[in-house]
Amino acid sequence: MYREHHGKIGRLQKLQEISGVLNSSLNPADIRKKAIEAATMVMNAETGSLLLMDEATHELYFDVALGEKGEGIRQIRLKVGQGIAGAVAKTQQPEIINDCYSDPRFNPEGDKKTGFRTRNMVCVPVKAKDKLLGVLQAINKNDAPFFTQDDLQDFVSLANQVGIAIDNANLYEEINRLLEGFINASVLAIESRDPTTSGHSGRVATLCCGLAEVLDRIDSGPYKDIAFNYDQMKEMRYAAVLHDFGKVGVREHVLVKAEKLFPGDLAQLKARFEFIKRTYETKALRKKVDMLMSGDRAATAELVAQVDEELARQIADTDGILEFLLVCNRPTVLAQGGFERLKDIAGMTFDSYNGQRPYLTPQEAYTLSVQKGSLTQEERLEIESHVTHTYRFLSTIPWTKTLKNIPDIAYGHHEKLDGTGYPRHVPGNVIPVQTRIMTISDIYDALTASDRPYKAAVPTPKALAILEDEVKHGKVDSGLFQIFVESKVYQRAHASR
Repeated sequence: MYREHHGKIGRLQKLQEISGVLNSSLNPADIRKKAIEAATMVMNAETGSLLLMDEATHELYFDVALGEKGEGIRQIRLKVGQGIAGAVAKTQQPEIINDCYSDPRFNPEGDKKTGFRTRNMVCVPVKAKDKLLGVLQAINKNDAPFFTQDDLQDFVSLANQVGIAIDNANLYEEINRLLEGFINASVLAIESRDPTTSGHSGRVATLCCGLAEVLDRIDSGPYKDIAFNYDQMKEMRYAAVLHDFGKVGVREHVLVKAEKLFPGDLAQLKARFEFIKRTYETKALRKKVDMLMSGDRAATAELVAQVDEELARQIADTDGILEFLLVCNRPTVLAQGGFERLKDIAGMTFDSYNGQRPYLTPQEAYTLSVQKGSLTQEERLEIESHVTHTYRFLSTIPWTKTLKNIPDIAYGHHEKLDGTGYPRHVPGNVIPVQTRIMTISDIYDALTASDRPYKAAVPTPKALAILEDEVKHGKVDSGLFQIFVESKVYQRAHASR
């Protein structure tokens, strides 16, 4: 009696320990493997297997089978009701089979494929919330010729724990897929507003994770103590993928602005210059009519020629001014003297129906005077505000403990170590290493990405030279950049294009 009681206590303690092991992970594959290891340990069996239910085909398939012969049976699939495992799946009742080859339901195909000899087994359904997840098997009792009812009772208890653990892991995986889907949909929403940047967020994530992987392998230098576990890598990847989400808060026509004037404003400017030329032509025609009315044919011919010559000069001058303005409209740096000429043009007027009108409106003159790029100061500030929008958006999400730093990591990707970045102008000592990694990755991909309306892509050597210049001026982390270059992490961006 004492031995029996002591044995039950020992089995209960073992099951309790196994419960802790099963619930130590939320990785479905890891849990399923631990379930088989637990099955062989609790049953003191030679091997074990776990068959899962394929909900699409309503078949059982071998997910995990221990031992060197296990790989041979992975392709075997059983219909519900087929074989011993299929019968248990159908009845959802546990069974002990102590002489498998004498049981007509036993299918020796697995033994033939693996060279294994199945003597006996205990087979129980794995369920959670009254739903069949699969079948758990312990095969070939090691310390006795047969499995007993006590074994079956313990195995049923184990299967219940396995069912709960698998169900929890599946739920966790579903939540992760939901989160991944939401994140991917968010990126799609961002990139649909600016198709020219399609793939940018994903490439930045690839570069970030690639550089982080290299850092993990470094055992000397200032980054030898930097290491990223699975959760931290996931956190950085999500932050990288979502770093530009705040662009949804930027007006689309500003976001994709290719030149200094918006298309509608440029069309209006061109139409005005056509009107100016028509005005000159109208004036010339009036002069000619007046001359013809004077009656002096000899003098008229000479004067008409002068009028035509003056008109040709005026048309050429007007076309030249427009051509210059079109050059000013490009997102490039103006040649020397360009701003002075632009100022002179802004002061010119032409005759209109309601009096004198300027060649350029004050807003056009201001916009065309932008020294570099296509954005006015106000538009640039609006673009830069996407970082703050990103932070506010990400901060509203109830991230898990392992992902809680995502808003802060993404918030600083336009900050510089010398405090000249935006939007907070913080110095390097408050910028986390994940954000420093993202800054390098973001700059590199933005420089080398396919041609955008407002800039052309630059080759890799030039992009690295630009980043190196940022390093020399104390704006970008020198150590991380050196690793980025020496390990050729940048090549990963090109592989994903």
